[in-house]
Amino acid sequence: MTFNQYEFWGDMDKAIEKWKKYLEERERTPEKFPKYIFLPHGVGEFSKGISIIEHDKDEQLLNHITFLWPEIKVKAEPAIDLSKGIEIYLQSKQRVEEKEKL
Repeated sequence: MTFNQYEFWGDMDKAIEKWKKYLEERERTPEKFPKYIFLPHGVGEFSKGISIIEHDKDEQLLNHITFLWPEIKVKAEPAIDLSKGIEIYLQSKQRVEEKEKL
């Protein structure tokens, strides 16, 4: 799962046209792109937005980002299960402490 932040750059008309083409391409070839869990929503200014997506392959995320670029900047950040993250952190910390004892 990935949290995305969008920002329209430069000419808003070009950005909107790019977005329309992106939606058409997603409709034609949905397997190439991630699935939306939380559809794009505007945040604050009209030129910014967010969404949450899910992808099975890295290529889907890369297709998403590169199709929209450069008219629309996409910042994608993975959403990580916090309990798993804490567990992995504690295991890693324990390994480091054990190595330091040697």
